Amino acid sequence: MKTDLVEIFQTIRASLQPYAARGYTVHENSETGYDLYSEKNVEISGEKITERFFCGIYINGDKVEVKLNTSDFESEKQNLTAFDEGKAGLKITELSDDKLKETETLIEIIHTNFKEKEWI
Repeated sequence: MKTDLVEIFQTIRASLQPYAARGYTVHENSETGYDLYSEKNVEISGEKITERFFCGIYINGDKVEVKLNTSDFESEKQNLTAFDEGKAGLKITELSDDKLKETETLIEIIHTNFKEKEWI
């Protein structure tokens, strides 16, 4: 069980980094934040979108936050914390192998949603 925030952040970031090779662009890569965006140009309901937040991980106070793009995705039943409009995820203070697997699965689900919507 990991309880050091830097170690938790680095472990989850290591799981997220391979998505940069799957078509996402790194926007923040620091000691306390790492996030990825899709930069595929899409048009939705007449609105042109050139970049879309995919996923990010941040050390925030006494927890690590994993934020996922949940717009156009049913997230209410997933017991996720709402952060901003269209962003939900997890607040982590301890990281077990099961919690890491849960986090990796959520990221993969959001990636699959992006692929299905042709956002990546």
